[in-house]
Amino acid sequence: MSSEELIATFGLYAGTFVVAAISSVLPFVAIDVFLVGVVVMAPGAALPLIVALAAAGQLAGKLPIYAASRGVATMSGERLGRVRRWIARWEHAPHGVLLVSAFVGLPPFSILATAAGLLGVKTRPFCAIVLGGRGLRFAVIVAIASAAG
Repeated sequence: MSSEELIATFGLYAGTFVVAAISSVLPFVAIDVFLVGVVVMAPGAALPLIVALAAAGQLAGKLPIYAASRGVATMSGERLGRVRRWIARWEHAPHGVLLVSAFVGLPPFSILATAAGLLGVKTRPFCAIVLGGRGLRFAVIVAIASAAG
């Protein structure tokens, strides 16, 4: 189903949430491009609401990945031990690294959302960081697209 079909089915606002949730799991669905398209194709849209729904959709898509990685964190094994040691480099700054990744997208945010679960980042801070970082990213994208006309 294309973005246009999702919007036709769910409407602009719910469609934005759905596309954002899908894009948080499938990297070939580009929420950034979708948001630029919304600015161009729906100039009367409530852009702050679009930004908030896109950020919430991204969070909705990342939460199951984060929760699953929190469950894996209790497992043991040699390979998991290596992953934990690699992730432990961020042990003293997981919130900051997660926020930068949520905003910039590098390293890939999906990897850091998974790492947050493995590091035991609590759920409320995870949600706040994802909403804040993604919301800020999407607000910048929408603002640039709006200014460019």
